[in-house]
Amino acid sequence: MSKPFSIPQRQSAVGILLIFTSTLYKFLRGFWAALAYFVFKKPDGEVFIYIILAVVVLFVLIAVYSYFDYRKFLFHIDYKAEEFILRKGVFSSDFVSIPFDKIQQVNFKRGILQRVAGVYSLVIDTAGSNQKEVEIKAVNTEDANQLADILNRLKETNTTSLETLDEVIDSETKTEKNNEEKWTYRLSLATLIKTGLSSNFFRGFGLIFVFISTIFNELNQFFKEETSQWETQLTEDMGGIATGSILFISGFIILLLVLSILITTVEVFIKYFNLNLTQTKNSLDLQMGLRTNTRVSLKPIRVQILKIITNPIQKRLNLYKASLWVASSEDNDKKSVIQIPGLEKDTIQNIKSFLYQSSQNESGTTFKPHWVELSRRLIIGAIPLIATGVLQYFINFIEFVWWVIVASIYLLLYAIIQFRIYNSLNLKIGEEFISKSYAAWDESTEIIEIYKLQGITIKQPLWYKRRNLVHIVFHNAAGDITFRAVDNAILQKVNYCLYAIERTNKAWM
Repeated sequence: MSKPFSIPQRQSAVGILLIFTSTLYKFLRGFWAALAYFVFKKPDGEVFIYIILAVVVLFVLIAVYSYFDYRKFLFHIDYKAEEFILRKGVFSSDFVSIPFDKIQQVNFKRGILQRVAGVYSLVIDTAGSNQKEVEIKAVNTEDANQLADILNRLKETNTTSLETLDEVIDSETKTEKNNEEKWTYRLSLATLIKTGLSSNFFRGFGLIFVFISTIFNELNQFFKEETSQWETQLTEDMGGIATGSILFISGFIILLLVLSILITTVEVFIKYFNLNLTQTKNSLDLQMGLRTNTRVSLKPIRVQILKIITNPIQKRLNLYKASLWVASSEDNDKKSVIQIPGLEKDTIQNIKSFLYQSSQNESGTTFKPHWVELSRRLIIGAIPLIATGVLQYFINFIEFVWWVIVASIYLLLYAIIQFRIYNSLNLKIGEEFISKSYAAWDESTEIIEIYKLQGITIKQPLWYKRRNLVHIVFHNAAGDITFRAVDNAILQKVNYCLYAIERTNKAWM
């Protein structure tokens, strides 16, 4: 009897449709401006017929490509070589082999079409290899669960110690026992909305700016003359209104802020809808998402850094966000962060208790930065102010009164934020943990277990040496914790950390 997935196999047949829609979406996203041009120009006669024919040919080509992409996509498990094998590619073959010990996580994702079709997208995350991620877009529920279970078990048990895979497959009773729920946290709709409304709306403001800039730049390629005239007229009108009405500017800023908050709320709602966090005996299972439903199973050994985030508003509402950093390739750090917002303080404590089962003692020696760090931050913030001041002097790009107002507001806000960050910065080194805390608007605490450190870098610039200060960076497989301008008395604790790393025999991932 052959072992499961030992024979190369294809995705579910619905994968053809998923590949087709994905390829079509990428094409439309890349050429939407050209399509908008034809819609606005409304071509007639033969030109319109040629456009229709071109669209039909395009659909046919994408359909043919999708079929061959589906046929060429094969995956299987090579038990002897202890690797997961994937072959894909239409015009050129791509061969991917992932050793079991390089598999970091096996996660599930479901888009809208995948939900309708009843399939999952299975994503294999890797660490320390060139292959960042492998995705199988269409796997039925039974095969997805079985494949994920087998890969996770082979990763943990090391197949060289197994005579047959039956020991893994036949352990369902033990698995069900280990998967008994210890506690579950479900994010309610009201809490989700409160989380969105109290989140960082500057991200929404940035999305508005990028969206408007993208539309303007794309359309400008096809309507150069019209856009030039419209831009000139708009600039003149806006200039007259802006210089003549402070109320207009205030109203415009308020409108942007409201839109930013709404966009951030919608984004949080879509991404974290129906968030369900469950602790079993061996893992922390997370499921969330409206547009793309994601399922992740985390074990304590995989989590390298725990970051706890809140802000003054969320703190009053008893809302916190946990960011779990898992090991990943150095060039793929963003993928390694799992965000879980809308948590209560008790739930945060449950997460910490699960991740740090051996010890929860976070006491230790606390270090604060020297005032040199505050000076550095203020100098860096003053650079844009000086640059715009020079431009204002030579070019006079806006009225001097307006520049003074904007510069004063910027300087005041920046100074307040940097003083708050400086006063809140502290680094605590204990027997088993290192934690760094700081606050601007968001209040953040990063926690890392000492035995999971991969290295420590110490730097001492010339301007630090006279004051006996050092710049220290703690490295691990998911990211770095940096602390600047700290007294060199910290070196004794650094020596202890290095000793603790060497003496431990715990696996760090």
